[in-house]
Amino acid sequence: MKRKKDDLDTLLREAFAAPEPAGREAFLKTLRPREVSTMQMLRQQAAYIRVPVWLFAALTVGLTIAGASVHLEETVRLMVMLMPFTAAVCVLETKRSERFGMSELEMATRYSLRSVILSRMIVLGILSALVLCICAPVLAAAFGGGVLPVGTRILIPYLVTMSASLAVERSPLGRKNGLLSPGIALVVASLSFLFGSYNPLLVLRYLEVLRSFGLPIAAFFLLLTVYEQWKTIKSVEAFA
Repeated sequence: MKRKKDDLDTLLREAFAAPEPAGREAFLKTLRPREVSTMQMLRQQAAYIRVPVWLFAALTVGLTIAGASVHLEETVRLMVMLMPFTAAVCVLETKRSERFGMSELEMATRYSLRSVILSRMIVLGILSALVLCICAPVLAAAFGGGVLPVGTRILIPYLVTMSASLAVERSPLGRKNGLLSPGIALVVASLSFLFGSYNPLLVLRYLEVLRSFGLPIAAFFLLLTVYEQWKTIKSVEAFA
C-alpha cells in the first residue's frame, strides 16, 4: 500500500512538474551587470561632484583672466594663495563619503569603494590640471616670467596642501574633523603671501629659488602627493 502511494506521488510530481522555461539561459545573461568602461566611471563620478567645487574652479580661472586682462599685478599672488584652497576643496570632496557616513552604502554597490575614490581623485586631478594649464599661460603672457616658472610657483602650494591634507585626513583627528584641510590651506596660503610680499629681498630670493629649483621641488611634492593618494586608497575601506 505504501509503495503504491509512493508511486502515485511520483506520477503526480512528474505530471505537474513545471516545464523547463524556454530561453532561460538567454534571460539570465540579460541580468548580468553590464561592464562599465573607465570613461563611463569617470563621467559618473564627475556628475557626483558637487556644484560648488566646479564653481570654485571656474571662479579661480575667471579671476585669473580678469586680473590679467587689466594687468593687475596682484593677480599672480592671488592665484598662489587660491591654489592651496583648491587642493583643500579637492581633498574634502574626495573624503565626502566617509565624512557623511556614506562609505558603507557605497561599499554595497557594484563598484568597490576604492575604485570610486580613485575615479573621484582622477576627476578632481583633471579639474585642477585644467585650472593650472589655463592660469599659468595667462599669467605668463600678461606679466612675463615664462610659463614654467609661473606654473611651478602656483603649483607648489597646491601640491604641499594636497599631500599634507591627505596625510592629516587619514589620522583619527582628521576623520572626525572636517576643518583640518582648510586650516592647512590657510597656513600654506599665509606662508605664500609672506614669501611673496613681506620683504623685497626675500621676494627676490624666493623667486630665484623657484627659477633654479622650482621644477625639482614641484616634482618631489608631486611624487609625495601620489604616494599619499595611494595610501588613502589603500586605507579607505579599512576605516569605512
